[in-house]
Amino acid sequence: MKKVTLILSLVCAILAIILAILPLFKLAFIPAILALVFGIISFIKSKKDNQSTHVVQVSFLLVIIALGLSTYKTVFTVQEVGNTEELEQREKENEEKALEELEDLDIDLE
Repeated sequence: MKKVTLILSLVCAILAIILAILPLFKLAFIPAILALVFGIISFIKSKKDNQSTHVVQVSFLLVIIALGLSTYKTVFTVQEVGNTEELEQREKENEEKALEELEDLDIDLE
C-alpha cells in the first residue's frame, strides 16, 4: 500500500508540474492536491514502519513547485480582450451576406 501511494504521489506531482507549465495551468491544482494527499498517506506509513521518507519529500517538493507556479500564473496572468467592435462589425457583415444568400435561393416546393 505504501509503494502504491508513493507511486501515485509522484505521478500526480509530475503531472501537476507539467500542467503548471502548460497553458492549462489552472488544471494543475487537481493533481497537485491528489499528490499531496497520497504523499501524506505514504509519509504516515513510512514513519510508522521507520523507513526512509526521502522520496516522499521529493514528491512534496514537486507539489510545492507546481502549486507555487500555478498560483503565480493564476494571479498574474491578465486576460486581454481584443477590439470587440471589429468582431461585431464582421458578425453583422456575415449576417447580411447570409441573408442575401438565403434570399437568392430559389426553393421549389412542389
